[in-house]
Amino acid sequence: MSKLIPDYVFDSIYDITPALLEQHGIRGVLIDLDGTMASHKAALPPDTLAPFVRTLREAGVQVLVFSNNRERRVGKFCEALGAEYICRATKPLSFGFRRAAKLLGLPLSQIAVVGDQIFTDVLGGNCVGALTCYVQTLDRHYFWVNVRYQIERGFIERGKRRMEARGRHE
Repeated sequence: MSKLIPDYVFDSIYDITPALLEQHGIRGVLIDLDGTMASHKAALPPDTLAPFVRTLREAGVQVLVFSNNRERRVGKFCEALGAEYICRATKPLSFGFRRAAKLLGLPLSQIAVVGDQIFTDVLGGNCVGALTCYVQTLDRHYFWVNVRYQIERGFIERGKRRMEARGRHE
């Protein structure tokens, strides 16, 4: 069950700073698309996303969009964002994460996984030894996404407590 608890819990990806990543020796991030970077209904990135990605890159952090969605969806979004990506990532299976690490040229211990799902992003990231950052989904108003959140809520709360305890010891 501990593999389902994120290292960090944030309201949004915009709360993840280069300083936090540097503090953990993170040099690359795998960021989920749907529900994390944009709503699954948004064809193109929001205006706030490119500056966020640029801030990470300027701090020396490589950014890779890492999605289980199809090429047509992910490719169009990432072309507009100017970001590299892996679609059909097979999260939470480890070989997709290893493929992403190889593409970035980094060990998984220097990678953070950022996403809005406990059973794909957090589980997969924790299983391969990456730093895991859960963010509140942008799609919570959809019925089935809210049902999933209700199932995940206990793990999210434990992640918040883990994060608070870490803050007291750093």
